[in-house]
Amino acid sequence: MPRSSRRQRTRSAVLAAVLAGLGVLAAACSSAAPAATQPQPANGTVLDRALPAAVLSLPLVDQQGKVTSLASLHGKTIVLTDSLTLCQEICPLTSTNFRVIDESVAKAGLGDQVELLEVTVDPERDTPQRLAAYQKLYGAQPNWNFLTGTPAQIATLWQILGVAYEKVPEGAGPPPTDWLTGKPITYDVSHQDVVFVIDGQGHERWLITGTAFTNGVHPPSTLDNFLSDTGKANLATPADISWRAQDVQAAVAWLTGHPVG
Repeated sequence: MPRSSRRQRTRSAVLAAVLAGLGVLAAACSSAAPAATQPQPANGTVLDRALPAAVLSLPLVDQQGKVTSLASLHGKTIVLTDSLTLCQEICPLTSTNFRVIDESVAKAGLGDQVELLEVTVDPERDTPQRLAAYQKLYGAQPNWNFLTGTPAQIATLWQILGVAYEKVPEGAGPPPTDWLTGKPITYDVSHQDVVFVIDGQGHERWLITGTAFTNGVHPPSTLDNFLSDTGKANLATPADISWRAQDVQAAVAWLTGHPVG
């Protein structure tokens, strides 16, 4: 089955699957009032779910080989998404939007208050060295980090957050070539695409699902050239539920009480 069909099937019920995994309803479930100086986000799902210690204390490794955790970021607003460096369809677009978000956070003077995290769903290949190379392509600032871990650690994180992923064979035809090593890629990882915003107390407060729409902004040239036909179509106009950088900016502004973007 072509890879695009697999991914479309996986994403077709993303929102229902994520919300079922979280066991929450939409905006009405919030029990703690956010900063009142900025409006509640118009898009996405508002919630208030305290993350369990199993997630907050989970040791992960960043692109520099440093062990970190969500608990170590206590007091900061965290923008968290799942990704893999060998994605050809969506992740480079997500990272492109993250670059826009991080630039707007820095412009708002919130670089020390907001942390952007991309956590892999492909821990077997996404070593700290690969993550560092990927980070370099985007020129990521110090508050935008890329995390990996053991397969068991990664599975624990995404299972509790309700994000499904699975290793799948490459589609028919010649395999694509790794943008970093030049070697043929032997498998893909099909996954749901979700962006979470977590407050400084370790509560999930907002999420949005689907393909990132970049408003015509392209990924770095290395990854732009790496996009599959599906990825190029997503870059032009995503077919499924999409989100924009402005949606996440609104959620960050709501939680921090400062305009962003």
